[in-house]
Amino acid sequence: MSRISTLPEITARSVDPPDDRGMACKREKPGEENSDYRARRCFWALAVVLGFLQAWTSRFDLVNDTVCYLDIGDHIWRGQWSMAVNGVWNPLYAAILGASLGVLKPSAYWEYPLVHLILFFIFLLTLWCFDFLLRELILLRRENESFDEVAVPSWIWLTIGYTIFLWSSLQLIGVREANPDMLVAACFYLACGLLVRIQRDAAGWSAYLGLGLTLGFGYLTKSIMFPVSLLCLGIALACGRGRRHIRRVCAALCVFIVASGPFIVALSLQRGRFTFGESGRYNYVVHVNQFPPVHWHGEVVGGGRPLHASRQILDRPATFEFGSPFTATYPAWFDPSYWYEGAQTRFNLSHEVSVAAKNLMGEAGLFFGLSGSLIAGLFVMFYMSGRKWLILRDIREYWFVLLPSVATFGMYALIHFEPRYLAPFIVMVVLSFVSSVRLPASPESRRLWSAFALLLFVMLFSPWGGISQDVVHGLRAIYPGRPKSDFASPHEVASEMYGLGLRPGDRIASMEFSLIDTMIWARLARVRIIAEVYYWPQRPATFVNDFWTADSVSQQKVIQALSEAGARAVVSLKPPSAASLAGWQQAGKTQYYIYWLHPRSATSSSE
Repeated sequence: MSRISTLPEITARSVDPPDDRGMACKREKPGEENSDYRARRCFWALAVVLGFLQAWTSRFDLVNDTVCYLDIGDHIWRGQWSMAVNGVWNPLYAAILGASLGVLKPSAYWEYPLVHLILFFIFLLTLWCFDFLLRELILLRRENESFDEVAVPSWIWLTIGYTIFLWSSLQLIGVREANPDMLVAACFYLACGLLVRIQRDAAGWSAYLGLGLTLGFGYLTKSIMFPVSLLCLGIALACGRGRRHIRRVCAALCVFIVASGPFIVALSLQRGRFTFGESGRYNYVVHVNQFPPVHWHGEVVGGGRPLHASRQILDRPATFEFGSPFTATYPAWFDPSYWYEGAQTRFNLSHEVSVAAKNLMGEAGLFFGLSGSLIAGLFVMFYMSGRKWLILRDIREYWFVLLPSVATFGMYALIHFEPRYLAPFIVMVVLSFVSSVRLPASPESRRLWSAFALLLFVMLFSPWGGISQDVVHGLRAIYPGRPKSDFASPHEVASEMYGLGLRPGDRIASMEFSLIDTMIWARLARVRIIAEVYYWPQRPATFVNDFWTADSVSQQKVIQALSEAGARAVVSLKPPSAASLAGWQQAGKTQYYIYWLHPRSATSSSE
C-alpha cells in the first residue's frame, strides 16, 4: 500500500476512533522497546557464535574458486592491475583478500584460516546490512497497517527475519566456502533497505548516493549485479516523483558509473567489445550448449573455434599444457572465459526450455527450506487472513524489492544456478511475502504470528537441518581429542611436498583434473600447475584418460610429454599401482604421490 493511498485512511482514523479491541492490538506494551533491543542482541550473539563455529570448522579448507581470487589479490597488492581485469572473477573480493594477506603476511599454515576470518567479518557486515533492511521493512509495515488488522510485535518480525537470514547465510551461502556470495548478499540487503527508505519517502541525499555506491560495489563483486543494479536504479526512479527525486536518482546513477565504469572499460578494451562480464557467456556455453568446462578445442559442431586454447600435448590419455599467459596457481581456471574466446553461443528453444524447467524446479525447492516450515507457514498465514485474491494486491505493494529478486531468479534459471547464488534474493522474496500477510485484529491472530515465528526458529535447529550439524561439527573441531580426518589438509600436503624437495615457483603437472583438490594445496606451496592429464573421477566421459589404467607404453609417453612441457614433477591424487610404483614417492601420510621429472640439483637445493 503506497504512502499516498493511506492518506484517506489516516484522516478517517482522526475523525472516527477505532474500537477498543483494535486499539488493544495496536497499543505498545511498556518496555517493548527494551524487549526488542534484547531480542536483537540475542540474535546477533547467536549469529556470531554460529558463524564463528562454521568458520572454525572449515578454517583449513578452501574451494577452488577462492584460489583464483587469492591469485588476483596478489597481483592487485603488487600493483599489477592488468591481471585484475578478469572475465569471470570480479576484483572487489580479490582486492580485499589481497590487501589483508599483503598487510598481515600470514604463513602457509595461517593463510586459509585468515581467509575464513575475513569471510567471518564479511558475514558480520552482511548481518548489519540485513538489520538495516529489516528495520526499514518494519517501519514500512507500521506505516501501512490499518486499525482493523493485528499489530505484529517487533520481536516476531525480528525472530522471523533473523531466522531466515541465518538459514540462508549459513546453509545456502556458508562461511565455510569462502566464496564472494556473502559480500553480494551484503550489498543486496543494503540496496534493498535503501529502496525501502526511498519508497517510504524518508530518504535524503545520503541514501541515494549510498544506493549508487552499494550497487557499484555489488557489481565489482559479481557481474550478475550489473543488470540487477540497473533494475534497482530504475525502481528507485519509479518510487518517487518530482525534480528533486529525479536529480537524486541521477546522482545515484553517476556514483554507480564512477564505481563500476573503470572495470567495465578495462574489460571491454581487453576483449575488443563492450562487456560487463564474461561469466554469463561462459556458463551458457558450458551448461546450456554442453561445451566441456575446461580444455575446449572446438569439439562442438557449430560452436566456433577457440582463439587461444590450452595446448594438447597427447591424445590418449588426453594431456594438456597451459603454462601461459597467466602467472597463477592453476592458469587453466584463472580466467575460464579467456580459453573460450571464439566460442559461439547457440540458441535451441527445446534445449533452453529443458534447462530452464530444470533450474526453475531447483529454485522452487529452495522455498521448502527449514524442513518445509517456510512454505507451509506462509500458506497457513495467507489462508487464515481470509483475503482471497486481495492477497495478490497485498504482495504487489512490495513490488520494488520483489522485482529485482524475481528477475535474478529468472536470469539464473536460463543458464545455471547454485543455492548460494540466490540466497539473498530468496530472503527478499520471503520477507516480502511475510510482510504482505494481513490478519484481522484479534488475540488469535497474534498467537498465529507467534506460532509461525517460533516454528521457523525451532526448524532452524532441526536434527535434519544444517545448522544443528554445524554446531556439532564446530564443537567437535574445538575439542582437542577429536578424531583425525582420513584426508590431509592442504597445508599438510604442501608441507610434505616441501619435505620431498618441492619449492615455491616450481612448475608441476597433475595426473588428475587439478580443480578437484590439487590447486588448493598448490596455492599454499606457491607452485604452478602448468599441465595435467584430463581425468575427472566424477565425469564418466574422462575415464578413458585414467593414467593408472593405461598400458606402460602410454604411461611413458605421458611422462615424457609432461617433462618436455617444462614440469619439474608430476603429482597424483590416485595411488600408483604396484607395477608402476617405481619412482613414485608418497608425500608423508597424505593421499598424494610425486614423481620427479627434473630433480633439483644439490647446488640449487642448498640455495
